[in-house]
Parts: sequence; structure tokens; C-alpha cells
Amino acid sequence: MNQNGKLDAYEDWRLETEERADNLAGQMKGEEIAAVLTHGGWGDFTTEPLKEDDGSYTYLMQGGRGGVSRYISKGGSEHAKWANAVQEVAEKSFYGIPAMISIDPSGISGIPETLSLASTMNPELAAKIGQETAKQYRAAGVSALLGPQVDIASPIMKRAGGTYGEDPQLTLDIATAYVNGMQSTYDENGEDLGWGNESVYCFTKHFAGAGSTEGGRDDHANGGRYAVFPGNNLEAHLITYFDGVFNLPGKTGTSGIMTEYAINVDAEGNSIGGEKAGAYNPYLNNMLKEGGFDGLKITDWGVYQFAGVWGAESLEEADRIATSWEAGANLLGGYSDVDKAVEAYNILVERDGQEKADELMRSAVEKFVGTMMNLEMFEQPYADTAYADTVIDSDSAKEFSHEAQKQSIVMLKNDGTISAEGAASEKPTVYVPYVYNTGFDATWTNGIAEGPAKWEPGMDLEELGQYFNVVTDTLGEPTGEADKEGNKAYTKEDLTRASAEEIAACDYVLVGMSGAYVPSYESLLEGAFGGEPVPEGTEQKWYPASLQYGEYVADTARETSIGGKILEDGTKENRSYKGVAAHECANYGDLEALQYAAEAAGDVPVIVSMKMERGMVWNEVEPLADVILVNYNEQRESVVAETILGQTEPSGLLVFQQPVSMEAVEAQLEDVPRDMECYTDANGNTYDFAFGLNWSGKIDDERTAKYTAEPLTKITNFDYAAYAEANK
Repeated sequence: MNQNGKLDAYEDWRLETEERADNLAGQMKGEEIAAVLTHGGWGDFTTEPLKEDDGSYTYLMQGGRGGVSRYISKGGSEHAKWANAVQEVAEKSFYGIPAMISIDPSGISGIPETLSLASTMNPELAAKIGQETAKQYRAAGVSALLGPQVDIASPIMKRAGGTYGEDPQLTLDIATAYVNGMQSTYDENGEDLGWGNESVYCFTKHFAGAGSTEGGRDDHANGGRYAVFPGNNLEAHLITYFDGVFNLPGKTGTSGIMTEYAINVDAEGNSIGGEKAGAYNPYLNNMLKEGGFDGLKITDWGVYQFAGVWGAESLEEADRIATSWEAGANLLGGYSDVDKAVEAYNILVERDGQEKADELMRSAVEKFVGTMMNLEMFEQPYADTAYADTVIDSDSAKEFSHEAQKQSIVMLKNDGTISAEGAASEKPTVYVPYVYNTGFDATWTNGIAEGPAKWEPGMDLEELGQYFNVVTDTLGEPTGEADKEGNKAYTKEDLTRASAEEIAACDYVLVGMSGAYVPSYESLLEGAFGGEPVPEGTEQKWYPASLQYGEYVADTARETSIGGKILEDGTKENRSYKGVAAHECANYGDLEALQYAAEAAGDVPVIVSMKMERGMVWNEVEPLADVILVNYNEQRESVVAETILGQTEPSGLLVFQQPVSMEAVEAQLEDVPRDMECYTDANGNTYDFAFGLNWSGKIDDERTAKYTAEPLTKITNFDYAAYAEANK
């Protein structure tokens, strides 16, 4: 592999990983290691051999050996061809070290993940899904998962949709089973073989406490700079790691971790471990060492440039990298500037001395190459393109996904409209309204966006057409203002609703909705990629998150924020949004569609299919609906249809409490799970954590008994209290 004409220890597949990794690390120069530890993105997607002017080729020849792929949606064989082209270049240089192709969670064959998986509250299913997902990823050439996201989410967390919900026990159980299934390879009898060619390495994220950002703000941006712990409950957010993914029941032992962006702050506003984000925080990294963790540590994306730089803003880019290596990071997430990484190594040498710098770098690269040796990448980095499609696009894979999806749907309300007895006719007629969205959003990528507005059906009409005769609205041509390219925007007047007579002739009204959510953000939010600059002299203003469609004014919010920077005059910044009105919900049109449909329906039953990523206030929706079905993460039309037709019995459970009001949300502590007053519907059912209905009524089984117990607060495998006391 290094073309020296002999079999070195690192090239000898018969030796133990530790010996091989040590041998390779010992041959490498510090500058070479710095290059290998970058983990950026990739250049242009291609299925042909990479050309010398391709960004991926250049990066690989410089020594880059890791990066995230966003292309798996192109299909298994297409992605596998591209992955093989990457590996072919990697084989030519830098000791023949293969490339680690990583991916964010992506259920490529429709496998339910994150919240939808959590709603099954079935760790055995999570283990099977982990195993199946790993098999599909490896078939497509992917060897590492940037996940799962095991943050214990607050009710208004912007990134809640990628988590397993708000409960430590549930997150612990689902994450442990899923990661164990992902990382192990199994024989034909289901025997755990440990690491192998169907294993995918997991970087569980975000260590630790990222679910508690103040105001629920996105921690990519300055607004989410602080994760706050008003209940002094940080330990509960560490349970999934020390009692779960660091102590797996299978043979792979432990997962890796990804650092968090935010600075953790206690109830009094004091930083935990210093005013430093996760990539720079020795307190968090030393905690891992004290707890016996020996896996790979990767930083989250952009921490040397635009996100999670908190505490290192005054440093130059290369110095930031060096500082994060000193703090304990291994791989540079989302970073592909090899020259800057080499510069950072030289800073280490100058600051810490040659011996210490090389020791630090070799320790990191041993973990990295050792991980890929465990994955058998050094022996066989290539994917079988023909096999990839048989694994990912096979009928058996699709059937597995569909059966898993059926276990994730949650029924909150049913007045008897749907049951195991089936529907009113063999192919019922349903009215599915269009919904209007203004296009407003506030994101770290693009800043504050005001549009364009659009009309879309609330659900996929073509897919529903396989089960129902579908009646819908009529969309005309857009008549709004034109953009720079001359494309006109839609207005509310561009749609003609189905008439009351047409709706009255239907068997059901089926309204597809998305949960009410407006993110909390700052008025000075700028996008990392192409956002418009904030006009000079703009006054800073903080906006509240909202979980209701209608107007919300945060009159009961905190007067003074817990987190805040120390300003030049020595005062502390106040990020409170008390008394401020939330921006109008971009999808307020969902509620308007329901209101119209419910008024026009008469005696026709109204069914709501709600796509959700957190909780919401239900008093605007529930009184208008006869049936409510919840789909976490995405609308699953086929499962909704089968449920309405009586072919699938709902069995999913809520993974977030559903608040009675926004005042209840404001009274909740970001770091304390399940501490809200919950909404009670017209049937007397309270929409609490782990609530759900089946054909017989409220579900009461082993799952509900286990997960409605008091939330966990203490780690079993690590004495966090002693660590915190010793490191005040």
C-alpha cells in the first residue's frame, strides 16, 4: 500500500488492529497526519474515474481521507460507483489509506429514523433498523454515520426532528440498540461478529447537552451560543453516552462522538467548563477520558469558521484547529483545507514541542486508521455496484421499511370514524385541501428568508390515489410579484377551494398538516452561505419560538436570559424575548385549510394527518378534527391510508409532551424532561409523553409502563457528581 515492496505490519491483515495502527502512525510525519485528520466534503459527484481537476481528486492527493456525502439520494449503485472512484484515488497516495465516507442520517429505502423510530418505543426494532441501515450504507460505499443525534430535546429545540425525543430512558434504549446494530456485522444466523464489512462507525452527537439551547435556538448560529441548564440537570443529558453508546452490549464496545456547538451554562448563568464551545472545551473532553472513552472524536461542521467558534473567536483559523486538537478533538469535521491543518500542526510544535505535538497527532491518527481497519476498509474499500441496488432497492428492503413505518404512526384522537372494521366503501372518496405557506424561515444557512410563498397539497395526491378517489382544490397561475428571473409568486387568491357540495359528497375530509412551529431567532441572524448582510445600525432583537399557528406574544418569558456574552462595557448581554411577538407561522395556511374543510364538511368526518418534529399547542386543531394521526418527520401517505381503511392498527406513542399553552412551554426548564402541563382533548385524553391510541382505546402496555416512569437523572457507569466537584 505504501509501495515499498514489502508487507509492513499495517498492511498485514493477520495482525491485531492496535499493532497495525501503531505501525502506520509511526511511519507518518506530523504534516501528513494533519492532512489525514481533515474530514471535509467532497467535490463534484461523478461515476467516472476522478479527473485531476475534480475537487475530490485534489483533496485526496493532498492527504484528505474523510468527508461527508450528500449524494446517496442518487441511488445505491450510482453512489457506489462514485465511492469507488474516490477509493481508487485514495489507493494511489498517502500510504494507500482508504477514505472514510460519512453521511448524515438518511433512510435511503424509507426506513424510519429519529423521532419516527423513537415513537415505536421498540429497541428490538431499533436494533434491526440499525443493522439493515448499515448494510445499505456499506453497499453504497458509506462507512461512517454522523449520528445518531442523541440530544435530549427541549420542546422548542430547532433541531428536535433529528433526535429521539425528550426522554433520557427512551433515548438511551433506542440509541444503544440502533448503534449496536449499526456497528456490528452479523452472520447468516444473526450471530454478532463484531466489526466487519457490514459495519458502519457511528459518531453519536452532540456531546453533550445540545438539546437545551436557550430559546430552542439553532446552535449553528450565534443565537444558539448557549445551552442552558436551569434545572442543573446536565447529567441527565450524559446518560445516553456513559450508560449506552459507550457501553454497547455487542462486540464493538463503543461509538465515536461529535462535539456540540454550544457553551453549557448552569442555572446561575455560569459556564460549565469555561466560556468555550464543545470543540474547544477541555472539561467535556477530560470527562470522556475520566469515563474511559477511547473512541474517535470529530468536531461538528464549521467550528473553525462560522459556527461553534465560541470562545475561540479571537484566534486565527489555524490556531483554532491547534487549540481544538489540544482540547481533545481528533477529526476536523467539515474541514478540507489541508494547508491550514498543516499550519495548525506547526503551531502545536512551536507551542508544545515536537515530542508532545507528535504524540498528540499520532494518538488521533491511530484511532482513525484503526477504525477503518476494523471496518475492513484496508483490505477491501470498494463497493459492489450491482449488489448495492439489490440491497437498497429490493422488494424485501421496501417491505421491511413499510412494516417498520406502520409501527411509528401515532393516533391521538378517534371518535369511532376509523376502526378495524374498515372503511365505508372499498375505495372511499376523500377531500384533500391544498395548504398555503409564506416561505418565511430563519436558518443558519441563509439567514432570515421571507419567501417565496407557495401552494401545495397537504399530502401526496398521487400516492393517496392508490387508496382513495381524491377530490381537491384548483390551483391557478401565480399572480404575485415576480422575482429577478421573472417568476411570479403565489398569493392566497390563486386557489379555488372545492365547493361545500363537492366536499359533502365525500366519505372523509383528509387534511395533511405540518406542526405549528416558528423558531426563536435573532434579528441580526446572517446566513453562513449567501445570506444578505444585516444593514448597518440595525437594532438587535430576540424573537420567541412558538408552537401554535396563531399569534403568540411572549408575555411570560424570562425577563433576563440565562446565557449571554459579556459586553465591552462589562455588562451581560440579555437575550430575552419577553413581550415580543413571534413571527407569523409560515404554515398558518395549514390551519386555514382545516378551518375551511371542517366548516364545509357538515357530517363528513374530518381526519387530520399531522407531520410533526416536536410538540405543539392543539387547541386550534383538535376541536375541528374527528380523528388525529401523527406522522413524525414526514407524511407517510400509505400508512395513513391503510390506517383509515382499517388495515393497520396504530401502535406508536408520543415522544414529546404536547403543551396546554405557550405559557406552559415558557414555564418549562430546557434541561428537564417532561415537566409541562399537557393538553387534554374533548374525549378527556391528555396528550402526554408516551400517549397513543389503538383500536381498543388508550394504549397501556409494557412500553407505557416503562417510559412513563420518572425521568432518569443519574448515570450508572460514571460518577459525574464527583467529576463536576473535582473540576469546578
